[in-house]
Amino acid sequence: MLILLVVAAILVVVTLPILLLGGTHLYRAFRLRRNDPVDIQTVRTGSDGIVEFTGTAAELDGTVTAKYSKQDCLAYAWEYEERDAGSTGDNRESNYHMEDMGTEGEPFHVRDETGTVAVDPTGANIYAEEDEWKNRELIHRERRIEAEDRLRIYGHKQDVVERQNGLGTESTYIGSNTHGMGKFGKIRARPQLTAGHILGTSSDLHIVAGSESDVIRRFCFKGAFWTGLGLVQLAASGVVIFLTI
Repeated sequence: MLILLVVAAILVVVTLPILLLGGTHLYRAFRLRRNDPVDIQTVRTGSDGIVEFTGTAAELDGTVTAKYSKQDCLAYAWEYEERDAGSTGDNRESNYHMEDMGTEGEPFHVRDETGTVAVDPTGANIYAEEDEWKNRELIHRERRIEAEDRLRIYGHKQDVVERQNGLGTESTYIGSNTHGMGKFGKIRARPQLTAGHILGTSSDLHIVAGSESDVIRRFCFKGAFWTGLGLVQLAASGVVIFLTI
């Protein structure tokens, strides 16, 4: 009976969140492939909520200096991996583990032929061409959003209630609804992404530079990985239950 309770707890606490995370990534890939983004005028005149649109990035009120390349940009994502202690052989990525990651940036404009809208990249998942610096001990990665990049944005339209640094005179902007929340707050707001909240990889704001097909493949890969991992755990739990009964 104790073994069955432990297996049930693993299914609820670990396996189910992983399957939900994988399913969410697959759903995003399907949505990106199916949906047509709206123009920016429609974004500005529509009601608050989730929006999806394309346009060209432009500076609004300043830039930031990227962590590793030291280049000026509008926003960037960075990752830092360290080599596992005791690893031998070549510099295969399997010999490294993620040590830290983050996103930095200033609000910027996105424009199309119908108008402009501000985007606050704080807490975003950024998908762009990746630069990598690697040696035997560590790996640094960086993905930058720069002026004149062609972008696809998926996020929440929000009103500016109080004047915010970097947004100038903008009355609305696109950003994240969950940035700044603790992990438990994010889990309450979006329980289907519990595994992503715990791992620090979830976001409700996505900024894509470059080919949409590359992003769709990325979501498909992540979705297939997490779904496969969850199904393996589910099958292993089933075997344990079968042998226990």
